Amino acid sequence: MLILFSGNTSWSMYNFRLSLIKKFIHFGYEVCVVAPEDEYTEKIKAAGIRFIPVTKLKRSGNNPIQDFNLYREYVRIYKALQPAFIFHYTIKPNIYGTLAAKICNIKSISITTGLGNAFSSKGVLFYFAKYLYKVSSAYAIEVWFLNSSDRSIFLNNNIIPEHKSFILPGEGVDTALFKPPLFYPENETTVFLLISRMLYDKGIEIFVEASRLLINKGYAVSSLLLGQIDNDNPEAISLEKIEEWQKEGTIKYLGATTDVKPFIENVHAVVLPSFYKEGIPKVLLEAACMEKPIITTRNPGCTEVVDDGINGYLCAIKNVDDLAEKMEKFIHLSIGEKKKMGIAGRKKMQENFDEKIVIDIYKRKCDQYAG
Repeated sequence: MLILFSGNTSWSMYNFRLSLIKKFIHFGYEVCVVAPEDEYTEKIKAAGIRFIPVTKLKRSGNNPIQDFNLYREYVRIYKALQPAFIFHYTIKPNIYGTLAAKICNIKSISITTGLGNAFSSKGVLFYFAKYLYKVSSAYAIEVWFLNSSDRSIFLNNNIIPEHKSFILPGEGVDTALFKPPLFYPENETTVFLLISRMLYDKGIEIFVEASRLLINKGYAVSSLLLGQIDNDNPEAISLEKIEEWQKEGTIKYLGATTDVKPFIENVHAVVLPSFYKEGIPKVLLEAACMEKPIITTRNPGCTEVVDDGINGYLCAIKNVDDLAEKMEKFIHLSIGEKKKMGIAGRKKMQENFDEKIVIDIYKRKCDQYAG
């Protein structure tokens, strides 16, 4: 039985769904990833996973001719492969991949991993995306969401009927792999780490400004940025801007990595002041799993990870002063209180977000619909 996993980047398929896909191989399914090629394509192939490239998918832009060509490419791929079932991820695969699956008489599920820029404001893009989602979602067996807020937006805008909706507990986290470090750092300088693509709507500039406020107040803090620069994204922060912040001594940029664990191990807390339309940020799951307190915003997807005052702090969206206040509040906690927060975070991950829970849902749904 061939199962396809269709996404908008090899990077996301490798970083967010590798364990899931490998488990499906372990269960005895034949699997294939369908996505554009990037620097992670070879890593997918090296993991023993079949890969089919998509050449017509442009993540940004709404050129109807370009998108029609993408739809035709999906039809060609799906007709050739004839899979038993397809899982689609992100807006363009969800829309054009689902329509192509219908034409090819293949069952599929659309997984909305976050609403992104299309749903940030009710402009032309919102109504265009709403219309396309409504048309395509009619042909998906189910539409999955990673948080209740995204689901409510689809239901309130009559994009899908309620019976088609399902909330998945994030992408899941490997609680055995993301283990707590042996020692919690006890150095006098408080180290904060933000892990994300370098995008403005991930709250990176807000983190920089909050860090600057704390430094100006005389606090010994070290604020670190970790993640790739995504120049294809309209919200991208340039390397020149990051270097400017670094020269003034506000932050230190660590570049990109394929393994966040050693970076998380050596910090006191992980910060993500996002106002992006998140699903559930996987990095927050990983950090909490490693017993690191989280400071994030009251943004859908982020609030699912943090119980305010228990395993971290929530701050207002786009509010530098509130973020700085929460970071300052964290600085004043004792080592024992910080450790207690971390322990509570790992417990929450084990109970609610363990990837075993997520993988079991995928398998049950696949067996139910593809069998």
